[in-house]
Order: sequence, then structure tokens, then C-alpha cells
Amino acid sequence: MTSVSEDLHELGEILVSTAAAVVRRVPTDGLEVSLAAARVMARISDNGPCRISDLAIQERSSQPTITNHVKRLEAAGLVERSTDPTDARAWLIDLTERGRQRLVEIRAQLGTNIEPMLEMLSARDRKALRAGLEVMRRMVAAR
Repeated sequence: MTSVSEDLHELGEILVSTAAAVVRRVPTDGLEVSLAAARVMARISDNGPCRISDLAIQERSSQPTITNHVKRLEAAGLVERSTDPTDARAWLIDLTERGRQRLVEIRAQLGTNIEPMLEMLSARDRKALRAGLEVMRRMVAAR
């Protein structure tokens, strides 16, 4: 590997492992759904209605696991099924209006829950973190 590709590889490893570590450490107090279910809701919000099989691929999870999440979310009134217009045998999963609102609340609660970790940072570090997050947003939006 060249020094540039080695640097990019190392940067990628650090980015992924650090983001995952932060998510694992965020307290889940006040959430009515698991973080995994919240991820499924966020995926639907980002990508629109989709089949369970597509959700499983996108979430790198098994179809039975995603099916269980969807069943619980559906029972809570957070997602709904509709017939896939391209294949009447299949279902599309979408957030309900209540699910969209609950996702906003979940994100707000997670933001509140991580505040103690952020309070430990200096103003300079918070500014650097905000700049890094803006870079991450642009990187994700470009895909």
C-alpha cells in the first residue's frame, strides 16, 4: 500500500470503530425501542418504504431478526405494511406518522443522553468534533 492508501485505510478503521464505540456507550434511558429497532426506523426514514429482505441486507442482519423488529414496531404503531405495487406477494415497510415523530423523539433523547460525555470535552474539542461531524455528513450525503 502507498502511504496515502495506508493513511486512508487507518482513517477508515478509526472512524468506523470510534463511531461504533460511541453508539455502544450512549445510555439508552428513556427509549421505548432498542437501538437496533431505532436503526431500522432510521433506515426506513432515510431510504423510504422497503421490503424486509432489503432492510436485512442494508442492516447486515438476518431476515428473521429484521422481521422480529418490524413485528414489534408494527405492534407499537411505528411502522406499517403495504402491498408492494411491483409484486403483490411482497410487503413494503414504512414509518407511520407516529413512527416519524417517535424517531425524532428518539434522536432527541439520544442527544440528551450523550450530553454528559460531551460536557467533558473542552470548547476547543467540541468545536473540532462539530467540524468533523460536518465532514462526516458530507461524506455520507455523497454516497
